[in-house]
Amino acid sequence: MPAECQNADVATDKRVPRTASEVTAVASSRLIDSRRLLYFMHVAQGRSFTAAEAALDIAQSALSRQIRQLETDLGTKLLERRGHGVEPTATGRVLLQYAVEVLDLMGTAVDEVQQSKLGPRDRVSLAVSRPFSTTYVPDVLMRFGKEYPHIHVSVFEASSGQVYEMLTSGAVDLAVVLVQANSPKISTTKLFDEALLVTGRSDNPDLQQEVVKRADLAGLELILPAAPFGTRGILERYFEDGDLEIDPGLRFDSVSLMKEMIRREGYSAILPESACVAELASGEFVARPLKPSLQRTLRLAHLRDKRQSEALTALRETLLSVVMEQSA
Repeated sequence: MPAECQNADVATDKRVPRTASEVTAVASSRLIDSRRLLYFMHVAQGRSFTAAEAALDIAQSALSRQIRQLETDLGTKLLERRGHGVEPTATGRVLLQYAVEVLDLMGTAVDEVQQSKLGPRDRVSLAVSRPFSTTYVPDVLMRFGKEYPHIHVSVFEASSGQVYEMLTSGAVDLAVVLVQANSPKISTTKLFDEALLVTGRSDNPDLQQEVVKRADLAGLELILPAAPFGTRGILERYFEDGDLEIDPGLRFDSVSLMKEMIRREGYSAILPESACVAELASGEFVARPLKPSLQRTLRLAHLRDKRQSEALTALRETLLSVVMEQSA
């Protein structure tokens, strides 16, 4: 055998494997301390140590020390002082992008670990607005409780706009929303359409006609929703299509408060008939259709990238079944 080959074999045979402590050291060199990463994210996002100090309730000296250590760990400068604030460097901007993602994933991991204490499929949450909550949800919960007694259900009632925000933020698993059909982020199933009607006291002189023309809305004392993305968005598009500029003095998202202001002060609101069933039946309120007509579409939605648990699927199927039966 040639000498060089013999020498190569000897060299190969004499390689010494790394010890466990050496492997750990190499692996640790590629890790970032999560606390330092959190501190950096707050300072970089707020462009200020003072703002981060207030948000985190940590002294600036401690923040500065931890971020200096993070810069030492990574071997690069992450922040530049500018006047009374700071700006991320080029490498700081790269780290900030990943810091947001990493810390968000860590938060999700903690949430799922906590939820897993009750079992992997034992919790599900739903967000709805009125009047859907009072019309359909009681029957949904009664049926669901009988069929799936081991699953814990949380129901949140909010305005249609707030419901949308709860869904997109991941705060709930399912939501009844007014968004358009399927998007890259949200998967939806249509529930039904419902007309939006101009609603007020039966003695309101502006509501004595059988139909309210869109142009006449400008002369009404209207209460409109406050939160974006829900009914407010639908109404604003309707106004824009008719070249109307309506900026009401009152905006809020409570249907109960809207009805009380109609009752006491004679305001009008644009609501579905199901929001005022008792008041319309008693003759206290009237509800007039608009010309051109206006309706909204309710959809059951969930985030596409959210884990589709057995509990989520079961609640979704139960809700769809109840709505279908009551709408038949």
